[in-house]
Amino acid sequence: MLYNKNMKQGYELTIEHSQKLTLTPSLVQAINVLQMNTIQLEQYVQEQLLSNPMLEVDESARQEEPKPIDWAEYARSVSYEPVQADEDPEDENRELAARAGMTLAEYLASELQFSGLRGEVLPMSLYLAGCLDEDGYLRISLEEISEQTGADSSLIREALLHVQAMEPAGVGARNLTECLSLQLIRKGMDTPLAMLLVKDHLEDIAKGRTGALAKALGVRPVEIQDTCDLIRTLDPKPGRTFGREADAQYVVPDVYIELRDGSLAVSVRESAAPQLIISPFYKHLLEDPQSDEPLKDFLEGRLNSAVWLIRSIQQRSQTIQNVTKTIADLQEDFLKGKGSLVPMTLAQVARIAGVHESTVSRCTSGKYVQTPRGLFELKDLFSGGLTAGGGEVSTESVKKIIRGYIEAEDGSDPMSDQLLSEKLKQENGVSISRRTVAKYREAMGIPSSSARKRFE
Repeated sequence: MLYNKNMKQGYELTIEHSQKLTLTPSLVQAINVLQMNTIQLEQYVQEQLLSNPMLEVDESARQEEPKPIDWAEYARSVSYEPVQADEDPEDENRELAARAGMTLAEYLASELQFSGLRGEVLPMSLYLAGCLDEDGYLRISLEEISEQTGADSSLIREALLHVQAMEPAGVGARNLTECLSLQLIRKGMDTPLAMLLVKDHLEDIAKGRTGALAKALGVRPVEIQDTCDLIRTLDPKPGRTFGREADAQYVVPDVYIELRDGSLAVSVRESAAPQLIISPFYKHLLEDPQSDEPLKDFLEGRLNSAVWLIRSIQQRSQTIQNVTKTIADLQEDFLKGKGSLVPMTLAQVARIAGVHESTVSRCTSGKYVQTPRGLFELKDLFSGGLTAGGGEVSTESVKKIIRGYIEAEDGSDPMSDQLLSEKLKQENGVSISRRTVAKYREAMGIPSSSARKRFE
């Protein structure tokens, strides 16, 4: 290595000014509290009440006792609709079971108990019902079931036929083809063409290859079209209306937007988390000269935590109030039912509310708002914008326009994505590419023009 006399060796002391945010435990707590939804906050407060003696519920802040229910008025307000004669009692039973939180296996087991099955068929049918997945399919082979139970294959097949004969139609199937076939048979619509399409051409149906199927099978396109329409009414996941109780999610509004005298009023849900105060008893112990120092040190540390939690909850409420008020102002027409969502971004809301974008994100993610238009996750009220005629329109509005075009199109000559792009430009001043139209169309679950083509 060559020595360079201009090279400096050794250490130098320099002074530099820099700004740096330190995440103290109290700041971390405030951020975490802001991110919590109502249910999470309630659970967190209960945990803190158990672990921190300096915290106490303010009993004076509790709501007044609810007024007695006027049962006569309640009875007058409830309307009872008689069951129509053509309604299927089995459908009603399944709906009631699903609402009660029963799993598919629990529902099938309850029905099997009253099915009149005798001997070994009943316990094997119950076993098979317990093997079904959430979609209603039997994913394990009959050979594996035989190995696990020691049962004869003929008994297993007989039990499977009983399970497959139950409601909802299609349960107990071992694949999609069998599931759809069982439903066609149950409906009495198992024509040779329908069974053939379900068996060998599900991919062609999904891609709307009506013309190609008609040519390959030697039938008229309209027959393929009508049969495909029938197949699309079948349920590929007949067990999904039940689900698992552990998967049930309960949504509680974190904030309310109400229409009062023509104006939108915002209020944060406060009832879930109790009002907290510093415990007078332990505060007295802390201030008592007779208390020993170790106790005072412990209580002082708990006092600081309690104060920060109370402040964090108050700050959370105020921040959610301000951010939601800003959102309500920007989306006023939509919330009042007078228009669609307008373009609105995190940065825009943050600027108006006077907070950081990350704060808006924490306020809106995972939290729900009850509005005059229904229940929404706060983040769903945001919408990107597109230039249109010198102004901006939301992407949701553009999707709505595209859907309107497609619903009004001539089924025998559906519009291509390129034509939709040109109509948006000509009639609405919205300039987006064919690819963007396709992306929006697919996001709405609308098939391509070739798949939408109707034959007469």
